[in-house]
Amino acid sequence: MSNSFISQQSLRDAPGPKPAKKLYSMAALMRGKNFAGNFETAAGKYEFVFVPTSASLNKGRLELTGSLGIASSRGKKRQVTGVRASLLSIQSGLGNVPDVIKTRARAAGAKSALPVTEASQASGYVGVMYMRFAPIDGKALGLAIDLSSVQLNARLFADSQIERQLRVLYSDLISLKEDAEQTAKNLASLNQIFGLG
Repeated sequence: MSNSFISQQSLRDAPGPKPAKKLYSMAALMRGKNFAGNFETAAGKYEFVFVPTSASLNKGRLELTGSLGIASSRGKKRQVTGVRASLLSIQSGLGNVPDVIKTRARAAGAKSALPVTEASQASGYVGVMYMRFAPIDGKALGLAIDLSSVQLNARLFADSQIERQLRVLYSDLISLKEDAEQTAKNLASLNQIFGLG
């Protein structure tokens, strides 16, 4: 009996993958002021939207608080409020530098916290924010899966005026965090946008 026959037979008889018991990450695109995407579990496919209602700094890191809504492929919708997402890291944006950043002096000479890309230092901007949700009660969302440590991979592809404005605010909050006065202004602007419904 050849080894290839044994390995093929073993593969055929092997049990299939076990359903995941934990959700590790959710990919999202910025849609207006919200972050929307989808994910799949053994129980089905789901669409989600994270709606930030406030922004703050926690130990120098951006933290967004808001609601998380989930809709199943069967049409069931559920939502939890008071969900916190803390910034873990970022990926700089690639491509055209936003006009607002290009045409103004953003902390001239100041060191930027953004990684070096074709648009770096004073002209750098955020393309993706990697955030960690605080533990979420999966049962409240109708999910039989562990949501204790989910990463939100939020891509800031700006398609509208509000998205372009938010991309600049997020970029400035992250890159200019050493400037306390400017950071306070940026947080106030972000919270004003979130409060506008």
